[in-house]
Amino acid sequence: MKATVVIPNLNGIDYLKDCLDSLRMQSTGEFQTVFIDNGSKDGSADFVAEHYPEVEIRRFPENRGFCAAVNEGIRMSRTPYVILLNNDTVCEPCFVESLIEAMDQDPGCFSCASRMVRKQRPELMANGGDYYCALGWAFALGQNKPAENYGQKRRVFSACA
Repeated sequence: MKATVVIPNLNGIDYLKDCLDSLRMQSTGEFQTVFIDNGSKDGSADFVAEHYPEVEIRRFPENRGFCAAVNEGIRMSRTPYVILLNNDTVCEPCFVESLIEAMDQDPGCFSCASRMVRKQRPELMANGGDYYCALGWAFALGQNKPAENYGQKRRVFSACA
């Protein structure tokens, strides 16, 4: 295994089928999936346990927040790479493979980011990596611009997460 996909969740049952089905369709099997439930009351963790037995689940009794959930997933990983994935994300079939390949190609790279398009309007970018201006304000590369203009690899300051 090369990567662990960590999915933090709070009452996200409406999104989980699409998200987890897209992970099942990946072009590589070189990853494991860890699902961290933040005390959901909507049956999310039970849904994952019933329909996605390949997913490792950790249940918090209460909402500990995004950072605590992600950090727990990172601690649970046993792979060289960790991919953080929001529960409402649908991944292209080459998503995991492309991220692994990008990291393998540049041993000096700390992290990488995927091109994120809007779910309801996939012709528009959501985020192509994060930057900071001279005043210290963060901004997302390409936000709400045509996705067709953001298909090339490039260096970014940080990945959205």
